[in-house]
Amino acid sequence: MNAEVKRPRIGVLAIQGDYAAHAEALAEAGAIPVEVRKRAELDGLDGLILPGGESTTMLKFLERGHLFEDLKQFCSSRPVFGTCAGAILLAREVRNPAQRSLGALDVVVERNAYGRQIDSSILFSDSKLPGDKLEMVFIRAPRIVETGPDVEVLAQRDGKATLVRQGKLMAATFHPELTRDRRVHKAFVDLVNANLQS
Repeated sequence: MNAEVKRPRIGVLAIQGDYAAHAEALAEAGAIPVEVRKRAELDGLDGLILPGGESTTMLKFLERGHLFEDLKQFCSSRPVFGTCAGAILLAREVRNPAQRSLGALDVVVERNAYGRQIDSSILFSDSKLPGDKLEMVFIRAPRIVETGPDVEVLAQRDGKATLVRQGKLMAATFHPELTRDRRVHKAFVDLVNANLQS
């Protein structure tokens, strides 16, 4: 009889954004989701998702709760996936306007690059993930304007990266948690499992 595969414990920063939808997606992709609001809740996690929301508000919360430095440390040793505002937080540089970030992922991100909430859109695009075209939900989305040499582009919009991977890190400028397609979360769970086995 095969031993049951141990499901990784993946945190979801639960201060803003649709963290409940991320938790559901993680559970369906084979992980145990854990909501994270305090420093101590990072302990024992195998990976972490930084969800969407408003990046400046998230930044203030992280600084006030002394979580910023802890997250920086976490990003240097364990897998982290940032979506929308989470991608902004992970970036090496943020523009329009400039703001502080974790500087973990070698990308330059432009905030609100596709316009306001009213300019939100859903696109279907080819990607490097297995299967059909990938559904991408953009809501006040940032744009990745530069990627470093070690960053793998997994999906694009108008020639600009929308889903990237670099080592233990992933980022999406769209909201994969708002679709029924679990391939993006599954790719992150696979990344977490690979890190646990390395």
